[in-house]
Amino acid sequence: MRFTFLRLAPLLATLSASGPLHAAASLLVDDAGTTPEGACQVESWTRQHASHRELTAVPACTLSGTELSLGLSHLRGEGAVPWALGAKRAVSHWHDERLQLAASIETAGDVRQGGARSWSLNLPLSVALDRQALSAAHFNAGWSRSRHERGITLGAGVDIRIAPTWSLLAEHARDPARHLSSQLGIRRHLPGEASLDLLAGRLHGRTGTSWITVGLNLPLSR
Repeated sequence: MRFTFLRLAPLLATLSASGPLHAAASLLVDDAGTTPEGACQVESWTRQHASHRELTAVPACTLSGTELSLGLSHLRGEGAVPWALGAKRAVSHWHDERLQLAASIETAGDVRQGGARSWSLNLPLSVALDRQALSAAHFNAGWSRSRHERGITLGAGVDIRIAPTWSLLAEHARDPARHLSSQLGIRRHLPGEASLDLLAGRLHGRTGTSWITVGLNLPLSR
């Protein structure tokens, strides 16, 4: 429900106009949930890199069982204004919904250049780790293609409830170019199913960069 796209935010500056909008939430790994039928939500976050700051907002609504979302980012310091249009639908539930599978598709580009410049498919699988489904593990497998690269995307993450209003977040993901990224952080659960994330992330490798993300998920009334 909260994480609509599988994307790697630290690569947004380098891909900018040619790559897709990265992460329609403050996390890299999608879950298999969607916004409740007839309801909407707004995900927003700011991500601070050494050379630039990313500001993103992603409103999403579920109609006829499909979650539709439109994301818009601004990379201050880079001059890029990426957008992404996505659709996500639950595929199956097993074992009293403790195991969930969904499918999502996304197309993306840059406002300054017009037209879609990439597309991707993703299959998120979520596994509840307790009877109340307060903690879960999430696994992603997908395919992404842009004008400059194509390949398999993979990801794995956990959302562990450590207190009534706090969760621990950890994840690791691979983009189409086989770059690896990780994030670790905490989530504060707020009234009305809203939540606030604080995350530290890193792109691994010889040219690895680090970032800090603050994200807010705000459900809207039906």
